Amino acid sequence: MKNKIAIVCNSANPDLVEYFKCKISTLETSDLNDSFIALKNKKIQLNCSSKYNSSFTNSAFFDKKAPLDFLVSFYIFFVVMTNKVKVIHFTTAHISNLFLSILLKPFGIKQIFTIHDLVPHPDKKAIFINMYNRFVINFLSDEIISFSKGEIEKQTKKEKFKYFTLSGFDQNITIPKIGEKTILFFGRIEHYKGLNNLLDLIVKANKVNLDYKFIIAGKGNIENIEEFQKFDNVEILNRFINDDEIVCLFEKATFTILPYDSATQSGVSILSYAYATPVIAYDVGALGEYMVNGENGFIVKHGDNGEVLKILQNTSDEKILEMSQKSIDSFQKKYSKGACREKYLNYYSSLLDN
Repeated sequence: MKNKIAIVCNSANPDLVEYFKCKISTLETSDLNDSFIALKNKKIQLNCSSKYNSSFTNSAFFDKKAPLDFLVSFYIFFVVMTNKVKVIHFTTAHISNLFLSILLKPFGIKQIFTIHDLVPHPDKKAIFINMYNRFVINFLSDEIISFSKGEIEKQTKKEKFKYFTLSGFDQNITIPKIGEKTILFFGRIEHYKGLNNLLDLIVKANKVNLDYKFIIAGKGNIENIEEFQKFDNVEILNRFINDDEIVCLFEKATFTILPYDSATQSGVSILSYAYATPVIAYDVGALGEYMVNGENGFIVKHGDNGEVLKILQNTSDEKILEMSQKSIDSFQKKYSKGACREKYLNYYSSLLDN
């Protein structure tokens, strides 16, 4: 039996599941098609033959089914050992990873963890995510994949880290476009995403009669929603946004805006590039690493809405069209499913060759 790699996704988060499926499909259609097993949350539907349910929980950290996952980890330990797994890659943060990882630690199997948020977003889960990260970095992992160069540089154990660009998205538009003079704020509403900063920009924009519409689209609590509702050029879709609506929103957007107070990387910026829509973002976290300023977007100092206003006032339609094309180019090269497949195929091949 060949040595194998185990790819693990214990999360049921839709975005994380898509990245996981991209990795699995890469292995299925390669020379490594018989050199892997997939360990997954029960909700994930996969067609590959070597798949096992390793998690039944709905939440990464707080779920009444966590004791069940603890028991299942003993079965998965048996699966890993009998399949002669040489390397195991935990692709998402999840408490069930810890159960299995601790069981495997004495047996010399190389353990790789992907950590999406090395610095947790400032919300109620931050303390638990930080504890998870520290435990994984200091005690369990042999190697860590991160999507932020800046955050890697701050780590005390930099030698463990490998930098990857977040990728694995579908291409949605392949020709440049100019939207309908619309600024789109998209995604789940969280406090750290800076809606107060967006409100400040809207106030400034209306004082100078800027000819842009603002759309806020996403589920979550908008603390001062009545302040946004005062403006005729603001549309609020404060709910889950289905796929058809996502297409419509990004196709008509001129820019996507990320006025975040805190960030690591952002899937929203990459999704925006997939729709040929350039991004305006504050320079926080790794957002600037996913942008070439003036080409596929603009990066500005945190909170500098005066600069954002100047950008909106002075960027011509010709420049927007050029940036739309650059967004397509950068997406295809760095963030597409094709880019993801090439990156991980080379990576997994090198792990099994060693």
